[in-house]
Amino acid sequence: MERKAAKRLSQLGVLAPDGVEWALAIANRNFIIHQYDQINREMTWLTLAEDLPAWNASLQALITEAEMTLEAEEN
Repeated sequence: MERKAAKRLSQLGVLAPDGVEWALAIANRNFIIHQYDQINREMTWLTLAEDLPAWNASLQALITEAEMTLEAEEN
């Protein structure tokens, strides 16, 4: 998915999944991009290695919907 997807999805009116706030997702993305030297790499690795696969599985339907929405917006 293209960068800044959360901002675009928010602007397109796509509802965030339960427990997710688009504004917080956007702020986190901006922090990672601009303050990468302040990121706890161990915590990031643990999150990606342990949590991300489960998040991906539980959010797959929403990810597919988001991808379709972004594709439609581009066309």
